[in-house]
Amino acid sequence: MLNPSNHSAFTRRLAAAIVVPGILTSMLLFAPQATAAPGSSGAAAGICSGVVNQLAHRGTVQENLLKASAKKNADIIARLQGERTALQANADSLTAQIADADSAISALDAAGLELDAQLKTAGENLTALQSEQATTNDAVLAAQGALEELQAQKLATESQLAPLQEAEVQAKAAAAELERSAEDIKAQIVAKKAEISAAEVERAALEAAATAAAEALAGKKTEIAQAERELTELSDTAEAAAAVVGDAQKAVSDAENELQDLDAAGTAAQAEVDAQLAKIGDAKSTLADVQRRAGDAAAAVDARNAAISAAKDGLTSLQTSALDAAETLAAKNAAIATAQGQLDTLRSAADDAAAAVTANNNKLATVTAEIAALQQQVTAKNAEITAKQAQISTAQEELAALAASKTTLEADITDITKQISDIKGNSPEKTRLQALRKAKQEELAAVNAQISSKNATIAGYQGDLTTLQNAVNTLNSQLQSKQQESSALQQQAAPLQASLTAANDAVSTKQAEIAALKDQIPDLQAAITAANGAVATKQGELESLQGELRTLEDAAADAAAAFTAQDQVLADLEAALPTLTEGLAASQEAIAAQKLVVDRLNGDLADATAAHTAAQSAVDTKAAELQDLQGQLPDLEKAVPDANAAVAAKQGEIAALNGDMDKLVATLTGLNSQIATKEAEILDLQKRVAPLLAQLNGLNGEISATENQLKDLQAQLTRLDIQVTNAQAELSTLQAKKGANKDAIAAQKKTVIGLQDQLGTVQNQIRAVDGQIALGGCVA
Repeated sequence: MLNPSNHSAFTRRLAAAIVVPGILTSMLLFAPQATAAPGSSGAAAGICSGVVNQLAHRGTVQENLLKASAKKNADIIARLQGERTALQANADSLTAQIADADSAISALDAAGLELDAQLKTAGENLTALQSEQATTNDAVLAAQGALEELQAQKLATESQLAPLQEAEVQAKAAAAELERSAEDIKAQIVAKKAEISAAEVERAALEAAATAAAEALAGKKTEIAQAERELTELSDTAEAAAAVVGDAQKAVSDAENELQDLDAAGTAAQAEVDAQLAKIGDAKSTLADVQRRAGDAAAAVDARNAAISAAKDGLTSLQTSALDAAETLAAKNAAIATAQGQLDTLRSAADDAAAAVTANNNKLATVTAEIAALQQQVTAKNAEITAKQAQISTAQEELAALAASKTTLEADITDITKQISDIKGNSPEKTRLQALRKAKQEELAAVNAQISSKNATIAGYQGDLTTLQNAVNTLNSQLQSKQQESSALQQQAAPLQASLTAANDAVSTKQAEIAALKDQIPDLQAAITAANGAVATKQGELESLQGELRTLEDAAADAAAAFTAQDQVLADLEAALPTLTEGLAASQEAIAAQKLVVDRLNGDLADATAAHTAAQSAVDTKAAELQDLQGQLPDLEKAVPDANAAVAAKQGEIAALNGDMDKLVATLTGLNSQIATKEAEILDLQKRVAPLLAQLNGLNGEISATENQLKDLQAQLTRLDIQVTNAQAELSTLQAKKGANKDAIAAQKKTVIGLQDQLGTVQNQIRAVDGQIALGGCVA
């Protein structure tokens, strides 16, 4: 260990060995030819203010002036380093923003390629749908022609069939009237038979009821006698159960009184045990506290010895660290000079990369403008296509309305023809209906002409739509070519930007390396000063610790004696505890045994109470049952004569119904003869109607099939129109998305260029600050 006088001499020598070479090294590296800035104050200019004397021109300097100048330059350098740190943080933030913008541009480029693929697919789908639409429209026109020819054949057949059907309808009406009369008579016969059968059934039921009433009366009297006997037996059982309940209640009361006496004795024994346990707990708490204090005192002695040993070791380590710090400072100054030369080369490479990025961005902006112009032309054509599709949709809606009118007119004509055939002979009503049918047929012919005209209009619109879509396809082809050119430029932008970013990162990394090296110099100089101070402080701590050790050893001995005394007090209290615990256990056993007795007696009482309740309930139930049986007896006694009278009345009613039945059978025989004559007449008319009706059914079948085919084709055409409209809307939406994607890419690239300009400005500011720091705080 160094004594104070030797330590002081060592410190002065060490400081002189470090400070003087450090100051001279800084002068040689940072300010070899610095001059004072015009108009600067002495505090700001540092060593550039001319504070050296004439000896400085011959290579020597007064020591006190050199120290003052070095301090001023260190202050200026510290301020400049703070400014450079803020500028570097700003540059790092701008670099991160540029990287984020580049990532956004890459994502937008990928989305643009996806939109190009979707646009191509949508165009192909639209072309296929339009081809299918034209084919379906031709099929609709062919089906409409076939339907008109079949309807003309149907009208000719209906005109031949109508008179024959009219005669058949009249014959069938007469036959139906006769059959209705016969059916009425048959229904009356069936109803009369049902009445007779029902009366027979009712008579048998009434006879059975009379017999059952007599039997029920005898049975009810037997039940009443049995219930009276059972009620007497149940009353006796209830009285015996009440006596058992009284005996059980007295036994439970005696057992509960004895249990209360045992509980009081157990409570007193528990109080004595609890008091003894409390004393033992207090003694243990005191013993633990005394033991803790003794342990703390012993630990304090050990800690102080360890601190003294550590202080001795630390003093040697601090003396070694002071010498190591001086060597490290000299190595850092040499590394700074090497890194400064590498930085200039990296800055030149970064400027070349920035020029290449700017040229590529300018060319990309030109292509983007051309793409925007083509997209505007596509949008205009799509608007024309949308208008033409609206005209087609309107015409198709009008065509659907005409088709609905045609269907309605055809149904009206069919209905009027049927009404005409239903009218016998010539009458004003029949003439009016024939005139109305003719008017409907003329109206139908006009509607058919309108349908043909509307189909021709739709075909013209669809031809215009095809021309517009071909123009859009041409513009889309030009747009795709420009987009591919833009994509190629964008793909070039990423490698160029990566080169620029890498060059800027290399400059920033080298600048950070130089800054880090320079930042370490003040810390190393401070470390030397701190190491010398720590050596002196550690010697004072060692002397103080040795003085405190003796006091802590005396306190440890006193704490050990107090622990021994308290341990004996605790042993005496624990020896008295077993006697008190045995008395408490005996009381608790007696209480538990008496509780078992009380529980058993309470169980017996509950059983006796339940038996008494059940017996009383049985008595009440049987009494109510007896009363109910006695109340039923008068009704049963009255029901027997009433049933016998009903049987006699039903027999007279059956005799009257049999007389009515004979009259209805005679009337039915005459009606059946008239029906046979009329049916022979109807068969003759049906033989003449059948061939014409078969021909008409065949025509109706063909018309229905043709109408269904036309309906399916029109539905298919409508569905295709909707699909074409949706495909065109999808194509327009994708084109709009593509334009928005291009605008977003252009905006992001403008953002990147702005951020790069800001980054260049900040990097220039950093270089200016680095240059001033390199000159030792002087302005170049």
